[in-house]
Amino acid sequence: MTATSATPEKRTLADDAYTELKSRVMRSELVPGAKLSIDGLAKQLGFSQTPIREALARLESEGLLARRPLSGYTVEPLLSAAEFDDLFEIREMLEPRAARRAAERGLAVPTGAEANALLAAARTPDAGADKLVFTEADARFHDEVAALSGSAQLAKAIRRLDAHLHLHRAYIEPESIGETEVEHLAVADAIIAQQPLAAEEAMRRHLERSRIRHRAAFEAARTTVPAPKPKRAKATR
Repeated sequence: MTATSATPEKRTLADDAYTELKSRVMRSELVPGAKLSIDGLAKQLGFSQTPIREALARLESEGLLARRPLSGYTVEPLLSAAEFDDLFEIREMLEPRAARRAAERGLAVPTGAEANALLAAARTPDAGADKLVFTEADARFHDEVAALSGSAQLAKAIRRLDAHLHLHRAYIEPESIGETEVEHLAVADAIIAQQPLAAEEAMRRHLERSRIRHRAAFEAARTTVPAPKPKRAKATR
């Protein structure tokens, strides 16, 4: 088998491992602070070490895992109250600016592919959908707006900040999903209409309301997520 023909299979396995691991992190089956090993996960999930290694690296890049030199990975801990507040203050500085820049640049064809992609990203799954699906949809919209800002550095910063909310989104209330869609669509409509001030204000209102929703989810997560189990000490002879 050639290296070229092996590539799709390798990517498929890595994607499967990534999806499974992310699902377990989001559902707190892999709790914040838990230590992960490539060998242990490979045996537990039935993958070889290569796709597990690639999946872990991808989750690290998203901010869900941290790499420990010479000893594998750990699931990132939940944010502290101060970190949560800092996160939203920074988001409220960056993301309204990204929305404004996206509207200032204008979409080449307001009814074309970019506009359709933005509107599609603005829509969230129904309230009965898996929270992981909502997480991906919410992040995709903010990524889309950031990309349309035309600033690679701004988009990168927003993407990194968004990763820290993944765990808390798992505790968001179902009614919040519908509210989020309405707010996303307001931002998208202003960008497509090339109204910079309206886009900036719509994003600011969305983040203010999102902060309230996430505060409740944040508090629920901190009281619900179990601490990682300590390892049993080895008996000495």
